[in-house]
Amino acid sequence: MKEPLILIIDDNSDSRLAIRAALRKKGYIFLEAHGAKEGIAMAIEYNPNLIIMDIMMPEIDGYEALRIIKESDKTKHIPVLVVSALSSMNEKIVALEYGADGMLTKPFDRVHLAEQIEALVGLCKNASNGKTENIEQQEILDSIFHRQSRELIRYYYTDALTGLPNRSQLIRDIGNAKNLSLILIDIDSFKDIVYFYGHETGDLCLKSFTLKIKQLLDSDKYEHYRISGDIFAVLVKECSAAEELNNLMRQFVYEMERVNFLCEGHEIHFRFTVGASMFESELLISAEKALKTAKAANKTILLYDEESEEFRSYEQNIFWINKIIEAISCDNIVPFYQPIINNKTHKIEKYECLVRIVEKDGTIHTPIKFLDISKKSKHYVAITKNVIEKSFKQFENSDSQFSINLSAKDMVDSEMSEHIYSSLKSFSGCNRVIFELLESEGVENYNAVYAFISKVKEYGCQIAIDDFGSGYSNFIHLLRLKVDIIKIDGSLVRDLDRDENAQIMVQTIVDFAKKLGILTVAEFVHSETISRIVKDLGVDYSQGYFIGEPNQEVLKSE
Repeated sequence: MKEPLILIIDDNSDSRLAIRAALRKKGYIFLEAHGAKEGIAMAIEYNPNLIIMDIMMPEIDGYEALRIIKESDKTKHIPVLVVSALSSMNEKIVALEYGADGMLTKPFDRVHLAEQIEALVGLCKNASNGKTENIEQQEILDSIFHRQSRELIRYYYTDALTGLPNRSQLIRDIGNAKNLSLILIDIDSFKDIVYFYGHETGDLCLKSFTLKIKQLLDSDKYEHYRISGDIFAVLVKECSAAEELNNLMRQFVYEMERVNFLCEGHEIHFRFTVGASMFESELLISAEKALKTAKAANKTILLYDEESEEFRSYEQNIFWINKIIEAISCDNIVPFYQPIINNKTHKIEKYECLVRIVEKDGTIHTPIKFLDISKKSKHYVAITKNVIEKSFKQFENSDSQFSINLSAKDMVDSEMSEHIYSSLKSFSGCNRVIFELLESEGVENYNAVYAFISKVKEYGCQIAIDDFGSGYSNFIHLLRLKVDIIKIDGSLVRDLDRDENAQIMVQTIVDFAKKLGILTVAEFVHSETISRIVKDLGVDYSQGYFIGEPNQEVLKSE
């Protein structure tokens, strides 16, 4: 019997040598191709019993070569074993979809390689005429070569719990069709249901919901998917009007929220958030934006509209999240220092450390643009740590006091508080450190905040209440938290020259503070007139653009 002929297609000579070495005692005859084009030509000319092919090759990659081989009448009968350094499930699925009959991941096991090749060669198609020796052999061949591949592909594109197509299948379907709309359905607070009733009940609920969604949307116009834990998708065909899609979402929510799902004896009622899109070029991405925006705005349904204020805001948030990430990684988080003068001596005695993002081209961004989104995107802690580290370094060899803004949440956050304690331990001037607590945010956990304050005061630090007089002002804060400094909010200070009520408020705060031995700082001192008034009212310190703007460099008293 003629020895089996094996064609190795790989641009790497070491890889070709390794395959031949692994099979040298098996009695095979080898052909070698240095690239895909050469390999395709040799497959047509020599009709080998088996092709062993690498995926990553120049000019034509292995996927394209595999497609050509499996579509040609002259070569489609030849088994192809794909050998690749790529090990992800997605890469394997793609290879199987293109017609690969087997896969090995580099570096391969020699024994496993030999076993696969023996199985493929032993049941390969006759090289002379491209036909199987008999029908029974064809059936065995098909069973071995393709059954597991089909099962793997089906598994990859199907949600195991509900049997619905999954996110990967949705992406394929979106790419293969036109005139589609997409609806995403999120079961609100599903994690709470799992927490209260357990995972088994949660799974039963999802299965029940799957049956119901198929009943409500049961025509050929709809395809159903489960794309993540509690998020389902409906692909809608030939829906060209926004009002039609909005009505469909409203009707769906109305019907679904009337249903009580019976799961293991528990009657469970669902509420939903639904986002949808007709924006075909980015159908899934835009539908996900609609869903996220709906949840953030506490809306039940929302159709994507790139011109609406809601979605412009979403795009802005994404822009600033990326800007924050870049600033952290490129060390573009920079403290600016605003001077605070003693109203009696007119000397700069303190500085407030204010965060900025400074880009490479010199563009400066103030926190009003990025601080709120940094908290939502969980980058706030990294920013605050950065400001603390750089400010401590800046004032290491200075006689001036400096203040750092913290929220009550910062003070009770274990990661942040431990970072602060660690920084204070290695800092020689702790008596010059002031932590400013935002009065407008309020304090929910006095015990935890007071524990932080007591700890930093042991190091010699002081505590200031910032923005005092904004929103509601709670004088109890001053007593319970044992603050050292009150910073009077700029909304009161800036109108002192024309608002008598503002003067009365500031005077009341100053008198109260003096009786308790608390120092006062007037914020937003923007003119000579305001500066004179705050001095006349007995405020101890002044801060504002009239005194000095925030600057990367620490200004010195003249």
